[in-house]
Amino acid sequence: MDSFPKFRPPVDLYVYDPALAQVKKYHKAGVRLGVNRQTAVAGFAVENRLFLLRDDYREYAKHLSKRLGLLLVEEGFSPVEVAEIFFIAFRDRMEQFLEQPQQKVLESLVKDIAVLAEYLWIDPGRVEFLTRTLDKEYSLAVHSTNSMFIGLTLHVHAAGRAVEKEGLARVALGLLLHDLGMVQVPRFIRDKKQFLVRRDRESIENHIDAGLKMLHRLKVTDPVVLDCMRQHHERTDGSGYPDRRSGKDISMAGKLCAVADSFSAMISVRPYRSSKDVTEAALGLIGDRGKYEPTLIKLLGEALVEGGWMVEAGKPV
Repeated sequence: MDSFPKFRPPVDLYVYDPALAQVKKYHKAGVRLGVNRQTAVAGFAVENRLFLLRDDYREYAKHLSKRLGLLLVEEGFSPVEVAEIFFIAFRDRMEQFLEQPQQKVLESLVKDIAVLAEYLWIDPGRVEFLTRTLDKEYSLAVHSTNSMFIGLTLHVHAAGRAVEKEGLARVALGLLLHDLGMVQVPRFIRDKKQFLVRRDRESIENHIDAGLKMLHRLKVTDPVVLDCMRQHHERTDGSGYPDRRSGKDISMAGKLCAVADSFSAMISVRPYRSSKDVTEAALGLIGDRGKYEPTLIKLLGEALVEGGWMVEAGKPV
């Protein structure tokens, strides 16, 4: 209720009457709620007598996405629903940040990441549900959020019991911001259906330098975040860019972001190609094993099996 507009709740409110042992509608969605009824509703909530319809989940999930801290104490949602709320929240936050890449907006984003890190740190097994919310419709905000969810899943699987809350937050921010420089690439180049000429390719490859300059202006100095941005197009065989790093010259954060970024790009619909399904994308990365960290590719497959996306060889999910 704390996430709803004070005077006009967006959903119907129901109250349990212990005398009749029945739940009855108390207030209609969108109708003004007077001061006295506001007090009554608050009392019903404290007494655990206030109810909402499950059919209205999408509506109150939208409001909860604006106050993520409530998810740490709210017990009425399934893990999948919580993951969906986090996805909505970060997709919308990133859209706002990409339009206004300013310090104040970034600070709000960091606060929300802290909530997600706390949520996963309490129970790392919850990352399984993040992979179930991936969106195939492309936008830079959706791609960033998909990459963060996949990358965090890999990070948790790799760290195991040693996973740390601070580490989760640092990796999450790096994954979310890794493609920030793409806002400097003209949309007609990003969405071009024809073969990219050399000048177009150079413009896209320059998004890394552009992003690093933006992070500098925003006073972001965390090496994990910088490595995610600087190295997510590097490949372990030295075929990537911008520095053609290879093997141990690529940080683990850079290798992690490379897998997350590539996988997320493959499953999204783009103007110049259709999307790949999750299994096809994972197999594509396995086929390029020389370009990616093998342990991370293996963990990706395991995570997708656990998330119900793929079937492990010889074992039904």
